[in-house]
Amino acid sequence: MVVCNQSISLVPNTQGLYRSKNFLHYIRFHLSKNFKTPTVMSLYKIITFVLKWILVFMILGITGTVYGQHDMHQNHTPLTKPGNDIFGTIQEVVQKLESNPDTDWSQVNLEALRQHLLDMKAFTEEVQVLTKGEIKKGVEITVRPQTERAVLALKKLFAMHPGMIKKEKGWDMIAKQDGDKWILTCTTDDEAEVEKVRALGYIGLLAEGSHHQLHHWMIATGKMHME
Repeated sequence: MVVCNQSISLVPNTQGLYRSKNFLHYIRFHLSKNFKTPTVMSLYKIITFVLKWILVFMILGITGTVYGQHDMHQNHTPLTKPGNDIFGTIQEVVQKLESNPDTDWSQVNLEALRQHLLDMKAFTEEVQVLTKGEIKKGVEITVRPQTERAVLALKKLFAMHPGMIKKEKGWDMIAKQDGDKWILTCTTDDEAEVEKVRALGYIGLLAEGSHHQLHHWMIATGKMHME
């Protein structure tokens, strides 16, 4: 038996598979030079059979890997956070809308919700608290918006939030603009809650109440319009 010393190159084609057909012809040619025809045919059939099954397993392996990675991304991530609060809120809204067969998609306005959430981000992160002091039955706070977005966001906020706080908590909130600053006061007739009002401060008073989630849903479904 003569061993061929020529190297065999398996070149990938554009589909990522090897040129197995040329390879088989190569083997058949060299076998025919060294063996009788029946033997050549038997060896050729065996080699063809083996190579075909190797190719099948390669394809199945690649396909299984792709589907396995897809399944992992879909169902097996250990993460639960979307990475951004605004994105996460909108994602939750979309999931609720999709799970409701009665959703009127013609009224859905996710862009309005996004703009509202950006306003919330602005008056949360882009406002400087200048002073905070005790007054009778409550607290007085002076703040200054640091960006144009925060300026507009505070105007929208203070046009609505004091009324919601009065309705939900019974507290009296007044917001007055003084040049580039806002002076915010909040008082309560309930002596047991005075220290709480003072402790909450600027951001705590804005976070008070259970109306935020309701407003977000109403904005997203087109039932509430933010100017």
